[in-house]
Amino acid sequence: MKGQVFPGWYVVCAAHLLLALIFGAAYSFGAFFSHIQANFDAGRFSVASVFSLTAFIYYTVGVFSGSLADRISTRRVVSAGIVLLALGFFVSSVATGSLRLFLVSFCSLVGLGVGLVYVPSVTAVQRWFVRKRSKASGIALAGTGLGTFAGPTLAGLLMQHVSWEATMRIFAAAIAVVGIAAAMLIRGSPQALGLLPDGDRQPGTVSAAGTMPRSMQQTGVRLAEAIRSGRFWWYFGAILLGSVGLFLALVHINPYARQLGISATQANLLIGLIGVGNVAGRLFLGSIGDRIGAKRLLVCLTLALAVLNGFWLGAHGFASLAVFAVLFGVANGGCISLYPSVAASWFGTANLGAILGALYISVGIAAIAGGSLGGLLFDVYQSYAASIMLGAVCALLSVAFIVIAGRQTAPVIGRGASIQERAHTGRYTE
Repeated sequence: MKGQVFPGWYVVCAAHLLLALIFGAAYSFGAFFSHIQANFDAGRFSVASVFSLTAFIYYTVGVFSGSLADRISTRRVVSAGIVLLALGFFVSSVATGSLRLFLVSFCSLVGLGVGLVYVPSVTAVQRWFVRKRSKASGIALAGTGLGTFAGPTLAGLLMQHVSWEATMRIFAAAIAVVGIAAAMLIRGSPQALGLLPDGDRQPGTVSAAGTMPRSMQQTGVRLAEAIRSGRFWWYFGAILLGSVGLFLALVHINPYARQLGISATQANLLIGLIGVGNVAGRLFLGSIGDRIGAKRLLVCLTLALAVLNGFWLGAHGFASLAVFAVLFGVANGGCISLYPSVAASWFGTANLGAILGALYISVGIAAIAGGSLGGLLFDVYQSYAASIMLGAVCALLSVAFIVIAGRQTAPVIGRGASIQERAHTGRYTE
């Protein structure tokens, strides 16, 4: 393969684009927030619940889509998700007669669509790399940050010229065209092509009987083995708590800014700035994780989230909110890119799709807590102070949970593992 681009990087690029599409679509909900609220004459809790329930669905679906992609073509699962996501935006754009009908169509189709794309795409990247796993994961997951910036920004610009319903239809068409093209580049693992992770020289080839050398086989624990370990549940709790603040910010920074008298354009830009920070954090922090250890960096970044929530509590103008949005995005983007890398090092890659899907249920729960509770607390207190403080406390607890998870007994990851996986695991579970 000398002189050729390692195919794993094409998978990374495809995953980057797919994640930008699905999360640009999902997180554009913040830009639609006030229009939906006005259309249905609903409270903030009711509207925020649409986003929260959608997020819960797509993170819950991940456990099934990951397991499904482990067994059949990753490309087919991802393509099906793109089709459902596009349908979700189109159907929702015409289901404007009642909030209940809008909720059912948006939550079910968009939730299923994102869920079928997210975990299989992220899992594929983890399998194509070992030594450069954090870097590759960061580049791929930077697509989420790009989508977080581009989705709300484009939605806001379009709604200056067309209705919010027409904007949703434009999103549906773009998702279908670009998403299917990107899905065609996804490959589930290098072993399917007779290759090794990181582009290493293969020690042998697939035999006529369809078997491959032991050193080329994926290794790792099964989902049932993982969930019986204390490490899984401490890590589950850490991801849940660390994600609460992200959803609170994505859903409520726009109405928070509008409450301060900031214009709609600048309020939408704040959501985009979180996305800009996400891109930067995932692109640049992944390489640091490869050098100093993914778990160690994850602890530092989660602690930074707690500090930044305190900064948000004291931010009362566009400039200070913009600084918060960028820095919060950097720290959170780094955390999101490291979550699957740490999971791969602790549990292996053979059944990583199912394991990541199960872990990401925690993010769905966090979406409900961060989105819906943020709106509920505002409706009760007419202030976001309590919600922001909740995000800070959750981040601090997440730090403690990550440390505890790292000290738990590893669930037999080293047994039968390849040299690459053993070395990678030993490096990250100090």
